Amino acid sequence: MMITFFKIDARGLIHYYSISNRQGHLFSPYTFTASWGVALSAGREKQFVFDSQDELDRKLRDLIASRIRHGYRVLYSYFRYGEDHSLQPVLRRAAAS
Repeated sequence: MMITFFKIDARGLIHYYSISNRQGHLFSPYTFTASWGVALSAGREKQFVFDSQDELDRKLRDLIASRIRHGYRVLYSYFRYGEDHSLQPVLRRAAAS
């Protein structure tokens, strides 16, 4: 899964926020990474690790709702076959036109 959000601030800078599960964790299968900044290849990064899929799903939904509330729009989203596609309607509504 990969979801990339963006927003343009008053100075015209583009801010990115990306969530992905491309990088696993040694001690838990329930993990995702968030990275953010004014460049997709630079900025800050945080890895979230959970004890269950339910905890991961809850945090993922909270982060998505928070980004949308703060003015971010969806630039790109990708889900592998078998991954939770229930987020797609929310992401479509927040997609950049």
